[in-house]
Amino acid sequence: MCARCGTRKDLPLGRCPACAHVPAMEERELAIVCSTRVLDAAALQAAQERIRRGEAVRPTEALRARARAILSGRETVLARFTAGQLAALALANIVLTPMLGYAVWFRYRTRPGPAARQALAATIPVSILLFFALLAWRASFLTGAPT
Repeated sequence: MCARCGTRKDLPLGRCPACAHVPAMEERELAIVCSTRVLDAAALQAAQERIRRGEAVRPTEALRARARAILSGRETVLARFTAGQLAALALANIVLTPMLGYAVWFRYRTRPGPAARQALAATIPVSILLFFALLAWRASFLTGAPT
């Protein structure tokens, strides 16, 4: 979320869609603190409410140290998909092709975190179902049965 106005945004260091603020210099650390990379959902909601009331964000030194570690690359951030992202991936696997899910798995296979396993968990069942649907269609085609 934006550390200046409290609006939700996609990337901690990206431009805020509401106030157009882009974190620079020391604000980058605060932007990382005000993200899901450091805070859980409840703490992020509480921080958002304080920002919207006009209170200044004053993170602890431990949170600041973690943000500095993330910015410097010393601490890795675990790659993880949300439930909505997994549902979208499963739908794309069904509507388009399961190859999309395997491409997502390939992209995340070397990153720390469960994202690669999540992508496979959304893709493999769809692949199996489509494989058997293709076999059934092919068998009905060969036997001359109406489809």
